[in-house]
Amino acid sequence: MAIFSVYVVNKAGGLIYQLDSYAPRAEAEKTFSYPLDLLLKLHDERVLVAFGQRDGIRVGHAVLAINGMDVNGKYTADGKEVLEYLGNPANYPVSIRFGRPRLTSNEKLMLASMFHSLFAIGSQLSPEQGSSGIEVLETDTFKLHCFQTLTGIKFVVLADPRQAGIDSLLRKIYEIYSDFALKNPFYSLEMPISPMQVKGHQVGGDTLEPALFIQPSWALGPSWCRCFVGRRRQLCWLHRSLQPPRRLCSSCSAWQWS
Repeated sequence: MAIFSVYVVNKAGGLIYQLDSYAPRAEAEKTFSYPLDLLLKLHDERVLVAFGQRDGIRVGHAVLAINGMDVNGKYTADGKEVLEYLGNPANYPVSIRFGRPRLTSNEKLMLASMFHSLFAIGSQLSPEQGSSGIEVLETDTFKLHCFQTLTGIKFVVLADPRQAGIDSLLRKIYEIYSDFALKNPFYSLEMPISPMQVKGHQVGGDTLEPALFIQPSWALGPSWCRCFVGRRRQLCWLHRSLQPPRRLCSSCSAWQWS
């Protein structure tokens, strides 16, 4: 069981945040001799199979690895262009792993906008007024869960169909977004946000490592604020661009010297 992807979509259908927590599944691997009997082409910074389906390799599959080393887009692990590398007879025999490519940034933006439209259509198709829209979409390989806030922001999680605890995860992500993005005084509402890795969060026995929603110039400092809210000390933000660096309490908004 696993969490595949997390999306945060604003009320206009724009993508605020996206995280993938899975690797593309290899569908075929084969050792080739020169000349390569497949036609490869460069498309959206990825090397794809354009012609020559065989042995489980299909048109549209991307080159994922060469000789066991993962490929980064159109470049090999050592920085060479994949097409140039495969065009050199001296590099053969060569083992190539193929599979479904990762989504590009543009494709993620397009899919976020399309889901926003489907969500609105689902609300309008409801025979009852006040429909919550799409909450769950289930397929044989994944399940899409959506939670929309009162302000229209959608939190979407793609998970294994057997994964439990998604409802609590969606609300946890909403809580993190509220605490670490909306309380940032330099964050513009509904604008894209940058990720920072945090400690794993347990969901249904598995560990999910999403990200905090923090602007690049901010980070959680190791110290606590001197004020208390609900008998609990409050975390302070470290603003690195100020000299000397200063902390801003997330509750009382009081500046403190680092």
